[in-house]
Amino acid sequence: MDHSLANIHILKYALDAKIPCHIVDEYNKIYLIDDNKILYKNKMYGKYISLIPLTSRVEDITLKGFKYPLDKYSLSIGVSLGVSNEIVEETASIELKNGILIVIESRD
Repeated sequence: MDHSLANIHILKYALDAKIPCHIVDEYNKIYLIDDNKILYKNKMYGKYISLIPLTSRVEDITLKGFKYPLDKYSLSIGVSLGVSNEIVEETASIELKNGILIVIESRD
């Protein structure tokens, strides 16, 4: 677990350099976002998507096209609200004002 957490934190270097970078295994694709993102249901790595704050707070998250949408919700560390969502439309969007999210597309 220690190496997994450290590797997720290392993704921040790639994010800062604007280099697309992912950690991928048999069940998960993990990456960071600090800006708006469009997702395509047919290109997802798995059925589920989790959004977990890397920074202490991620402000004004809006989710569209998801089973559990959000409208300008601020997510703080320690809150599990962003875990195991699903895309229900052909495209979905993640919008955020400030902060960094860990995005996990999972097959399990």
